[in-house]
Amino acid sequence: MKRLLSVAAVAFVLAGGAVTAMAVPASAACTDRVCVYERTGGGGTAAGFTTADNNFSNNRFVDGTNVNDRISSMSCTTTRRPIFYTDSYWRGQGQRVFCDGRPENAVWDNQFSSFYYAID
Repeated sequence: MKRLLSVAAVAFVLAGGAVTAMAVPASAACTDRVCVYERTGGGGTAAGFTTADNNFSNNRFVDGTNVNDRISSMSCTTTRRPIFYTDSYWRGQGQRVFCDGRPENAVWDNQFSSFYYAID
């Protein structure tokens, strides 16, 4: 009986931990190499990328909303620096992002539509 009780207690603690984990900020929720956020400072809902993308029209944040023209900050953890563009197909104004893992606010707020990796 003691073993059954301890297993139930562990399950309860783990269930409580799962609820707590869902409350973490968006910046901690994205684990991809390049992350974008709906709000400045890595706030709001997040979306992640593993490869360059020339058109954000089919990309979604984790809450289901469209990424295109809704990015307010971004971060990356890769040795290749991404450049975000205000237009699809890598056109328009570009912003290069520093890949130190911290969210960087978008210069052109709610205007980015594509990104690719810079060739340094």
